[in-house]
Amino acid sequence: MSNTLIHRLPPLVKNFGFGMFCFGAMLALGVTVGSQALGRAIANFKREPATIQVKGLAEAAVVSDTGRWNGSVIARGKTPAEAYAILEVGITKLNALILKQGFTDTEITKLDVTTTEYFTKDSKGKDTNAIEGYRLHQSIKVRSSRVQALLALSSLVTDLVKEGVEVSSGSPSFLVSGLEEIKMELLGKATQNGYDRATLLAKGSRAGVGGLMSASQGVFQIVAAGSTDVSDWGISDTSTIHKTVKAVVSLTYAIEP
Repeated sequence: MSNTLIHRLPPLVKNFGFGMFCFGAMLALGVTVGSQALGRAIANFKREPATIQVKGLAEAAVVSDTGRWNGSVIARGKTPAEAYAILEVGITKLNALILKQGFTDTEITKLDVTTTEYFTKDSKGKDTNAIEGYRLHQSIKVRSSRVQALLALSSLVTDLVKEGVEVSSGSPSFLVSGLEEIKMELLGKATQNGYDRATLLAKGSRAGVGGLMSASQGVFQIVAAGSTDVSDWGISDTSTIHKTVKAVVSLTYAIEP
C-alpha cells in the first residue's frame, strides 16, 4: 500500500492495520444485524396472545325407548328324544308366559337348540367314555319398546321353576334411539358453557375473551340417572331405563386486554 494511501486512512487503520480494521467492521455489522433480529424476535414474542383454558360441560336426562331380554330353558334326559320332549314343554311354558305379558310373536325370537353329551364319572370323579345323558339348551330373545314390561318379565320368568322348568333369565338391556342427535346437541351446549366460563374468568381479571385457539372433545358418559361414575374410555350404561348423557369439551381462547 502506497504511503499516500496510508496517509489518507483514519488513524485507527494506521495503528492496527487494514486487516484488523476489516475484522472490526464485520464484527460491528454482525452485532447490528443480530440486534435487529433479536428485536424482531422480542416484538413477535410480545405479540403472542395470552390464553385461557376451560372445560365446558353439558348433560341431559334420557329415557330408554327400546330393550332386549334373553332367557333360556335347559332339559336333560337319558336319550336325545327324552331331553327334547322335556325341553319342548319348558319352551312352550316360557313362550306362553311371554305372550301373557302382552308381547307379540314378532317381538320374540327362538334360537336353535344346542345338544351336549355328559358322561358318567369314575371313582375319582373323572369322565368316562360312557354317556350318562344329554343336555339340551334353547334361548328365547325378546326385543320391544315396552321397556317396563321387559323389566317385569325378567323377574316373572323364574316363577316357572316352581313348575319344574329349568329356566334362566338374563338381565334386560335398555337402549336409547337417536343418541347421535342428543350427543350433537350436548356438544353445542358444552361449547357454550365453556365460553361462558372463559368470559366469567376473564371478566374477573378485567380482560375479554378473544378467538378460539383450540378445541377438543372428551368422551361421552352414558350413566344411570343420578350416577357420578366417569371413565377415561367413556361409559355406556345399558342396565337402566332412566339415564344421563354427559358431554365434556376442552377449549382454549385468546385473552384480549
